[in-house]
Amino acid sequence: MADGKGGNAAKDKQAAADAKKKAESEKKAADAAEKKAELEAKKLDDQKKEMEQAAKERSAAEKDLEAAKKARAKVDAQLKELTSSTKDASAKISELKKTKSNTDRELKREEASRKKAEADLSRQKKTSGSITKQLENLQRQLESSERKAEDAKKASSDAKRQLEKEKSLSEKNKKDIERMSKENRTLQEEHKKVESERKKSEAELASESKKGEAEKAKIQGLSESTKQLKIKIASIAKLVKETKSNTEDQAKMLRDFESRLKEETAAKSAAEKRIDQATKAKESALARSKDAKEKTKKAEREHQSSVKPRQDADKKASMADKARDQAEKELTRIKGLLKKAQEDAKGGQIDRKEAEKRQKEAEKKRDDALKARDDSMSETEKARDSLSSARAKAKEADEKLKKATAEMNSAKEKANQAKKQADEAVAKKDAAVNAAKSAEEKAKKATTDEKAAHARLSEEESRAKKAEKEADKSEEERKKSLKRFEELVKSREEIQKKAAAGQKKRIELEKKAADKQNLTQETNRRTEEESKKKSHSEKELRSEAAKHKKAKESLNAETEAWKVAEKNLGEATTRRRKAQAEETAARKARTRTEKEYQDAKQSRIEAENMVKQEERNLRDAQRRADSEAKARDDFEKEIEEAERRRKEAKAKKKALEKKKFSAEEMARMEAAKREEAKEKIRKKAEKRRKKKEEARQRKQLEKAQDEEKQESIRMEVMMMLNDLKAQESSMDKEDYILARVKIKSATVDFEAIGDSEGKKDDLQQIDGIDQGLEKRLNILGITTLEQLSKMDDDISDDINDAIEYMPGRIRRQLWGEQARILIER
Repeated sequence: MADGKGGNAAKDKQAAADAKKKAESEKKAADAAEKKAELEAKKLDDQKKEMEQAAKERSAAEKDLEAAKKARAKVDAQLKELTSSTKDASAKISELKKTKSNTDRELKREEASRKKAEADLSRQKKTSGSITKQLENLQRQLESSERKAEDAKKASSDAKRQLEKEKSLSEKNKKDIERMSKENRTLQEEHKKVESERKKSEAELASESKKGEAEKAKIQGLSESTKQLKIKIASIAKLVKETKSNTEDQAKMLRDFESRLKEETAAKSAAEKRIDQATKAKESALARSKDAKEKTKKAEREHQSSVKPRQDADKKASMADKARDQAEKELTRIKGLLKKAQEDAKGGQIDRKEAEKRQKEAEKKRDDALKARDDSMSETEKARDSLSSARAKAKEADEKLKKATAEMNSAKEKANQAKKQADEAVAKKDAAVNAAKSAEEKAKKATTDEKAAHARLSEEESRAKKAEKEADKSEEERKKSLKRFEELVKSREEIQKKAAAGQKKRIELEKKAADKQNLTQETNRRTEEESKKKSHSEKELRSEAAKHKKAKESLNAETEAWKVAEKNLGEATTRRRKAQAEETAARKARTRTEKEYQDAKQSRIEAENMVKQEERNLRDAQRRADSEAKARDDFEKEIEEAERRRKEAKAKKKALEKKKFSAEEMARMEAAKREEAKEKIRKKAEKRRKKKEEARQRKQLEKAQDEEKQESIRMEVMMMLNDLKAQESSMDKEDYILARVKIKSATVDFEAIGDSEGKKDDLQQIDGIDQGLEKRLNILGITTLEQLSKMDDDISDDINDAIEYMPGRIRRQLWGEQARILIER
């Protein structure tokens, strides 16, 4: 039993050392977490610097954009001025053309009127030479017409010069317009590039800002979780210290109980030795009693007629009776003390068992606290690291739990063996007590027999005395009868009768004397035996008194030890309650950490979804930009086509000018064609924009519906997993994992990979799939290689998460590629 308890103490020390090592490892993990937090803080600082740099670049880009806008506005103003000046020049050219045409018409009319006048004059000259006044008038009119014609010619030449100037200016303006248009197009292209770069930089800045905010939130969450982890680690370290002190106290109590158990075992062995000694003494006493009987018989034969030995025997018998009564009283007292000691020993054993039970409960609670600590740390490690390390730690915790269960079972077996040994010792003690009781009963019977013998002896002695007296009297009468024999025959006959009666009485007296001698010898023998018993009883009384004193001291020591154990037990109970309260707080903190982890995970998923959405939006924006660039190219081509048509129209205009079409009409036709081309282009662009917007809205709606469906499936799966977690303690580990896998089958897109349709392939052909993973895949609903061959990266990750495999392992092991190769074979 002591060896078993020593083994338990060694195991407790080993458990305390393991707990200390775990505390050191937890401290190292906390230091690593602090270093990681510092690295994250450095990363955050770097990201902040990058964000500041990006902000500076953004401010520089905004400044460049403002400068570009100002340059564009300046160019637009110059272009407007050039356009207005061009319009003014065109208006002036049209006015000059109108003036020229009017002048030409007037000149033609004047020329016609002049010719008419000359014809009239010739006719007048031919018909009449008498109308001088009219001729003078006509001459004056002619002179005035000539002057007007000269003035008209001068005006026409001036108009021609002005027209040439306006033409050269118009050509210059056209060249400037073309140059400005080219510069405007280049500036517009640069502006578009700058605008696209600005939008891209703004989008990148927005994404970086969002990422920075997300990273900041993550870092804040990590810092909070780090703080909580530090607090938890401190509390766990405190709990480990308290558990260590509690373990030391429990080990001390165990050592005390082991020492008490050793003492009880020693006392039991001493009691067994004493019982053996008593048995041997009893056997030797019986042997000596036989010898004493023989010696008593011999002494009785030697002292038949002696009264003094009988008196001495009587005195010794009375003394033996007194000693026996005293020994019986002492024996009763010793029995009471022994019974009390036995009761105290039983109470000590019960207390020891209760203390051992409390110690086991404390150890179990310590193990539970350590397990809760390990679970809490695994949860925090899970929130900090990944699921694989948490599973490894959970596996290690299970192994430790199995080891602790095995140790507890071995401790129970040792306790049962100790109980059996204690029961055997109690049975031996009861047997010894029964033997002592039987010996006591025999002693009582011998005492009663001795008392009866003494009574019979005293009665025989009185009868012997009476017989002696009667014998003396008869002797006297016989003498008288002998004297009177000769005188009286009748008296002789009477005397003969009396003599015969006296002879008969003498024979009886002789017989009684012999019996009395025998009784005397028996009494002497018993006296010697009782004296020996008395001396032996005195020795045993002294030894029992010493043992009683020692037992009393042991009892006092046990009582003190029991009080100390009770005190330690109270302290251990207080610490256990405190540990339970801390465990409850740790469990609540773990629950809170799990909730925060779930929230953080949800936030991460939402952030990832937002990032994916932003990436999709970026891709859509790039596609739109590409389409806009293509539309711009088409528009430029159309502009080039319009320019080509405009040139053709210009050529036609020139031809029309030759054909005397007015410039105004040409401009209206050109403007109408240009407006028509612009309207067509605007309608096409509007149609393309509407189609793109409809397609985008349709995609967004489908995506929102898919996300809503996935979210509802995810929430339903989470609720079912939470319901299943409540049944975890009543389920086998593998059944619990398969049940989780079956619930998570709702997250797999079977529309993409297809249904097995009752077919089943050997999935273990794929490198990386063992029997357990094949079972999980079958539970999930994947039983064919064709289904695995249709997996993409997203579906691989979903299946990876559903079968609770290590993250990203399916993609790294190329299950889909292997399945496609096997199908092709």
